[in-house]
Amino acid sequence: MKGNNELINYIHAQRWCGFKQEITEGKVVDVELDAVPFDAGRKFFTLGTAKLDDGTEKKFFMPLAKGKMDGVDSVFINGQEYFDAMKAPDYWKSLMVFFKENHNAVTFNNGAVVKYHTIGEKEVVQNNLFSASKPLNVEQSNTTIRVGEDIAFKQDRMIESDHGVSVEVEMNAKLMGAGCSAMPKTYGAFIMKEPNGEIATLGIVQEFVPNRGDLWSYANNYLVNALNEAQANGQDKINVADHREFIEMMRDLGRKTAEMSECLARSNGDPDFEPIAIDDAYLYKYEKSLAVLLYQTEKTIEQNINGLDDATKAQAKELLQNWDNLTHNFVHKQIKKLNNGEAQSSIVRVHGDFHLGQVLVTKNNDLKFLDFAGEPGLSVKERKVKYPETRDVAGMYRSISGYLGPVVAETFAATGEIVKRANGTEKKITNPEQEAWANQAVIPMIEAATQAFLNGRSESEPMLALEILRKNLYEVKYEVGNRPDMAHIPVKGLVSLLKQNDEFSYVHTNQVARKPINVADLVHAVWLSKGGNSF
Repeated sequence: MKGNNELINYIHAQRWCGFKQEITEGKVVDVELDAVPFDAGRKFFTLGTAKLDDGTEKKFFMPLAKGKMDGVDSVFINGQEYFDAMKAPDYWKSLMVFFKENHNAVTFNNGAVVKYHTIGEKEVVQNNLFSASKPLNVEQSNTTIRVGEDIAFKQDRMIESDHGVSVEVEMNAKLMGAGCSAMPKTYGAFIMKEPNGEIATLGIVQEFVPNRGDLWSYANNYLVNALNEAQANGQDKINVADHREFIEMMRDLGRKTAEMSECLARSNGDPDFEPIAIDDAYLYKYEKSLAVLLYQTEKTIEQNINGLDDATKAQAKELLQNWDNLTHNFVHKQIKKLNNGEAQSSIVRVHGDFHLGQVLVTKNNDLKFLDFAGEPGLSVKERKVKYPETRDVAGMYRSISGYLGPVVAETFAATGEIVKRANGTEKKITNPEQEAWANQAVIPMIEAATQAFLNGRSESEPMLALEILRKNLYEVKYEVGNRPDMAHIPVKGLVSLLKQNDEFSYVHTNQVARKPINVADLVHAVWLSKGGNSF
């Protein structure tokens, strides 16, 4: 089935769409759908391919149902009206009956085969084969349906193929086998094998966790209420002693993060998960990969600095004036500690995209971790690589210490007015005085929450410090290049990180000559960062 403009616009409106920007910029020239009907032809497994003007393709999975449903947007394809099949209460039942009738497998016209694979506790799925389903939002994922009382079926819409088991299935199976309490149980997965041997996951069947939403929304709402209470009581800051329950939740987050890392590093004979000690060769390669990221971040700031607000621009200029001295000093100091054997750690498999939005707060205030597919910006192969075990700690550290406070202050000070940015996105209008007060008043809670999460660990641990730097650099590069209104958060974080670890004061460009970039060294660093051997 060929697509049309209405179909492309419909796909663009879906939250799962992973190529919205390409559609907005007019780069999607066509969409093709390869459908296999089930449920007497009323519902479809629909493999889609969005073709871009540069010859590349984006593959996606879009279940469709013929007809229309009240309150649900529909789309016309070749004269037939369809809507999102996952919104229908009989979607799960139809799906499971279809698989049962077709010997647990379905084949697309292009030869791709989808099968259901059991991972654990198959009785739970069997007991819910004919249960009604309904879509979820923040309760577990925006591409998830709840089946009966016990099951959450997360259906992946953007297809990521690789020659091997998908990252999320692999990670879930490993954590299940290790008895990790920090994640919902996983019962099974729909796996698609393409004719070329590549494998993709189309959906994962998990335990449904009754919850209050994700920890990002929970923490944001909690701290906004705490600010309102502090202001009403005439306090100049939130009193941490009044919020021990919240701080204990952050401490529990730290404990569960440590448990997740321990479970992923636990030996079970699988070389893909066996931890590897950090040695001098790894540190050499790691330092060179950091050099590449530092160079890329510096250039991104230089190229986009005029798009920053005045305060952030001033901080960015100061950073650039002292870039080489500050970054070299920071990295050199931490690498030296590691070479001296201080706080050595190991490289292991990691969550990879770990932040407050990946954590569910259950009804009884327990915490469960989600979405073990890794960093979306990396290839599937890169997500299966082992990284320092501090990577997940650094990601969550930045989510709490870097972003939570400023976003809470902005939410607290929002006036209700919204304006359009130049790039078409929306921005909340805030009361500057209220936002300035909130930014200061929330600091004690952010600091206490950060330390509770670290749970005895220190930001000065060399490998953790380097991973915090790496994460902060990625944030600066992304925000400065894509969301300049948010750039003040990581830029301020980077200034703070480099200055607090700096052994000398700032100097100015007219006092220190910037050393030229050695092209040979940079090429070598890029080669090493992509897995090449040393020359």
